[in-house]
Amino acid sequence: MNYRILAALGAAVFILAGCESAAQNNGSKAQPPSIEVVAASSVGVQPQKTYTTRIEAPETVELRPRLSGVVDRVHFLEGQKVEKGDMLFQLDDRQLTTRVEQLNAELARARAALQQAGAEAQRAGRLLRSHSIAEEQAELRESIRRQAEAEVSSLAAQLKEAELQLSYTVIRSPINGVVSRADITAGNTVIANQSRLTTIASNQDRYAYFDMDEGTWYRFFGARDVALRAPVRIQLTGERDFPHAGEIDFVDNTIDTSTGTLRLRAVLSGSGEALVPGAFARVKIAVAEAEQKILVPDRAIATDLDSRFVLTVDDQGQTRYTPVELGERFGRFRVVEQGIAEGDVLVVNGTAKVGPDMTITPVLLSETPLDVAFTLEDQAFDVQHSAGIKF
Repeated sequence: MNYRILAALGAAVFILAGCESAAQNNGSKAQPPSIEVVAASSVGVQPQKTYTTRIEAPETVELRPRLSGVVDRVHFLEGQKVEKGDMLFQLDDRQLTTRVEQLNAELARARAALQQAGAEAQRAGRLLRSHSIAEEQAELRESIRRQAEAEVSSLAAQLKEAELQLSYTVIRSPINGVVSRADITAGNTVIANQSRLTTIASNQDRYAYFDMDEGTWYRFFGARDVALRAPVRIQLTGERDFPHAGEIDFVDNTIDTSTGTLRLRAVLSGSGEALVPGAFARVKIAVAEAEQKILVPDRAIATDLDSRFVLTVDDQGQTRYTPVELGERFGRFRVVEQGIAEGDVLVVNGTAKVGPDMTITPVLLSETPLDVAFTLEDQAFDVQHSAGIKF
């Protein structure tokens, strides 16, 4: 009798366990797994290349004196803006001023002598015509006149040189720009064409030189006229976007045989206040026109041997194996040339958690190209997308 009771209880437990297992299986079928998905977006993209560079000023002058002497005064504040022709340094000019005064006096005396010699030569000419003077005396007076004339010319040239030397005692800015500190201050002796007084950098435009490999050059440009005026964007250290705009204004005439690169220059007009010469920067150049492309997160793409595919999701939450043809990569996004269309919903983690022909509960992520600019014309702003799938 006890054996019958135990057998009945065991059968009851077995039946209850089977029912519980069946209930769990039915529950799992009723609730498909929640899987993260994204919607493919159509945005304007533009193939670009990025290079490193250093910001340069178009004009940089190391100011040096044209003659030796002692610095008398410094006429600028270090770091201030200066205009072309502004006085920056004054050298001691007393000796040269005295020399100019002396030559002026000697020139006045020589001109007086020339006037007298000229008058005597004219009188000798009249007397010679009336045979009242010997021909030799007339020629002598004419020779004295010519010597006096040469003396005037010589002294005038010496005076001009002395005045030029005197003008060199005032050292002026040769360009518009920002002046650095005074390397030599008042009271110090400078040597002509050697001592550096200060430096001046122009403050209007800025240059950014960079080297492009010849493969990229011939693939996208190939001719100087094609590259000239191509737009570029500049990013300084610490900047998130590329807010500074410029264009290509120079292409070198030879490819560097040691590096296989061609040097280009971008000019950023009117950016002297924001860009300091010598600053490290990144320059981004568009190598093709902007086009509307389908973009998806790169992690939504999976690999099947030598092909690429994504898992698309229909309105019923069913996954499908969809081969795709890929284009260029832009940050964390990838261009899909063929296989999907704008608004198609994709499993974002590829085949890591789910496979084809499965039913899932899609969880739409906001991972779209909202915060990434893909064209040079919009590097500093968000790119809007048009996908709007909801579940």
